[in-house]
Amino acid sequence: MFKRTWLTATALSLSAATLPGTASAADVTLGLNSSLGLGCQVAGVRAGVRSDRVGLYGQVSYCTSNLEGEPGSVAGGGGVTVDLFSASDVTAYALLGASIEGGDPVAYAGLGARYGLALVPVEAYLEAGVQRTFTALAPITAPRFALGINYRVNVANFEGGLQRQGAAAGSDGTSSAPAACNLTSDQDAANAQAAAQSAAQRAVAAAARSYSAVYSNVSYSVSAGEASVGSNTATVSGSITLNATRKSDGQAVGGTYSGTVNLVRSGCGWSAAGYTRSGE
Repeated sequence: MFKRTWLTATALSLSAATLPGTASAADVTLGLNSSLGLGCQVAGVRAGVRSDRVGLYGQVSYCTSNLEGEPGSVAGGGGVTVDLFSASDVTAYALLGASIEGGDPVAYAGLGARYGLALVPVEAYLEAGVQRTFTALAPITAPRFALGINYRVNVANFEGGLQRQGAAAGSDGTSSAPAACNLTSDQDAANAQAAAQSAAQRAVAAAARSYSAVYSNVSYSVSAGEASVGSNTATVSGSITLNATRKSDGQAVGGTYSGTVNLVRSGCGWSAAGYTRSGE
């Protein structure tokens, strides 16, 4: 049980994959949400795609009428989000969208925040703002609020074959990072390695908090191998050694697990985009 639990949250390792300069990487998101009383949407399903700082989504919801004797209806629409800044595992963003609710067009805008760990595909979000409903008599302005959870899947456009470490770097040792970054290939690879190790450490820390009722005296070490860097993607191999005491019987448990951290380029640095356990 200990092995399955911690592998699900934390394994990392490395295989080399690269993208040409025109390739792109994006997160596909599938989510559930609710307005929790501020707005007519009782429950909704959202699907979208995010690339770099910009996201697009569509949403279908059940919308209550809030009138006695009158049923609710289906509301549908979509929106665009733009990430403003990130702090630790939280990303703040602005959003703008439109929908049809009860047959009336609605425009809305607001701010949101996403919380999610780089190596865990589930993230929560909270949005608050204002909406304007355009009726035949007069427009109506009201607050808008949404709380939801997304399942995030990273996809990459792999145009070209699998390349080995350093294959995307120039023969003079320059990296494939934007020229303005002024990085050598070794510096670019070191940045990818550091980003992978940091993401793995955060994932292990989150798992330790989540399973504090099951395990105590948790200790770990992360060993990150060399980075294989392409134009827009990188991978870093390594392993995680975990040790803990199972509270139910006081037994010491642990082991060493390996896998792969996948990264996508983010400006002059790298962002973790998921992981693959060894053997999968």
